[in-house]
Amino acid sequence: MDNIKEFNSANKGSKQTKSLLIILILLVAALGTTSILLHFSHKKTIAKVEQVSLEKETLTFQFQNLLDDFDTLETSNDSISTQLSAEKERITELMTMLRTTKAQNKSEIRKYKKELKTIRNIMKGFIQQIDSLNTLNIYLTEENSQIKQQYHSAKKEHKQLSEKYEDATDKVALASVIKAINLGIETYNHKGKLTTRAKKTKRFAINFSLDENIIAPTGIKTVFIRITDPNSHVLIQDEQPMFNFDGEQIAYSSVREINYNGETTPANVYYQNMGEELLIGNYKIDIFCDGHMIGSSTTLLK
Repeated sequence: MDNIKEFNSANKGSKQTKSLLIILILLVAALGTTSILLHFSHKKTIAKVEQVSLEKETLTFQFQNLLDDFDTLETSNDSISTQLSAEKERITELMTMLRTTKAQNKSEIRKYKKELKTIRNIMKGFIQQIDSLNTLNIYLTEENSQIKQQYHSAKKEHKQLSEKYEDATDKVALASVIKAINLGIETYNHKGKLTTRAKKTKRFAINFSLDENIIAPTGIKTVFIRITDPNSHVLIQDEQPMFNFDGEQIAYSSVREINYNGETTPANVYYQNMGEELLIGNYKIDIFCDGHMIGSSTTLLK
């Protein structure tokens, strides 16, 4: 009887030990499973943090590239230049803010991504505007060059036409000068008889005709006669009478007004010696009309 009790008591203790062992095994298994789960969860968390950090670095790099691209944009348009400067300042501010943003803050990272996309679209718009302005500037430059060429060509043509006109005007002016033709000189003594003696000469008779000229102005023509002795002294009747020739006032010996109608018009002009002793030698007679010397001849007094 006592043996049976001992057996039962030992059997009961063995069962308790087995139960404790099973519980211990289960606890160890649970702890192992928990450790494994915690390990994988930690690795997953680290991977997510690393991914977000990589996105942050990528965004910073992309912002820097975008800023460099903005620096390459050049334009002479003041309005666009101001806008470009504002966008570059905006990018710099975003980069500064991005550096202080925690990598785990996904919402902030998404916000920066949207900002990056928006600024890229703005940059595309600037590029289109600048290209359009550059194209317009090239067109305007070419058009301006063409206009300058046309202007210089027109100026050159105008100069050539002016020169031709001036040349033609000079030729017309020259052609319109009336010529004195059939010039003859006679000298008379105090009795009105012809003489070639210097001491006896009291009067010069200058005979000529105003030649026919269909383009010369018609009307009253003032004709001046200028007689110079062998010493180039001008013979005068009054006190140094003068007329304008080539911008200078010069003396003349006699003057007459002649009615000229464009046809050959004979004329006589006289010079009366008022007692001046004449020299022996050649006397030159020049005829002037309308600011031109229209005829010249000489006569010899002995």
